[in-house]
Parts: sequence; structure tokens; C-alpha cells
Amino acid sequence: MAGAVTVLLIDDQPLFVQYLLRFLGTEPRIEIVGVAHKAEEAVTLSQALQPEVILLDLSMPGQSGMDVLPQIREAAPHSYIIVLTSHDSEWYQDQARRRGADAFVSKHEVLERLVQVILERPVQ
Repeated sequence: MAGAVTVLLIDDQPLFVQYLLRFLGTEPRIEIVGVAHKAEEAVTLSQALQPEVILLDLSMPGQSGMDVLPQIREAAPHSYIIVLTSHDSEWYQDQARRRGADAFVSKHEVLERLVQVILERPVQ
């Protein structure tokens, strides 16, 4: 899709991934260019794809999204990283920002906020 915002989705929950693919697939201004289910895969795809936006879940088995955030930031320095998680406390938001996240959307607010946050990101 020419002109669409490229997005990499990183989440280990298959049902949530399918939900997001379906939901974001209805938005012509957004193109999902890759999906990663593990931290190692996330870093590799971030570097290879250089997406405009990365949607990152914090809770993953093994190395968590929080742990891998600095590596993703280094691998894709110009990507806008949006943390998607059920952990929507101020502490998690602060920790995620310190490690390289640009924005934070609770999984409970995906329908209401996610498309807007993706489309209104600062363009580098």
C-alpha cells in the first residue's frame, strides 16, 4: 500500500495477534509488514524491516518486551515504538519510556486509541 504507515507487530499471544491483524487490516493507511512472536525475532525483524512503527508487547516468555526494548531501539532507531500491554500502570510506562518506547497504549484501549496513536506519530 503506497503511502501507508509500515508497522511491525511483536506479541506472543496468537489470538491477540490475529485480532490486531484483522483490526488494523481494515485501516488502509496502515500496513503490517511483519509479525514477531519472540524477543530475538523482534530485534532481527526490526533491523531488517525498519518499520515506521513497532507495536511491542511487554509480557513475553523468556526475554520480555521490556528487556528487549533497548535492543529494538538500537536496531530501528527511527521507528516509533508503541508499547501495547495489559500492564498500564505509571511505573510500566515510565520504565518503557526509559528503555526507548515512544508511546504507550493499553490493550484495553486498542479499539479506541491505537489507530490514532499510529497515525498521529511524529514523522522523522
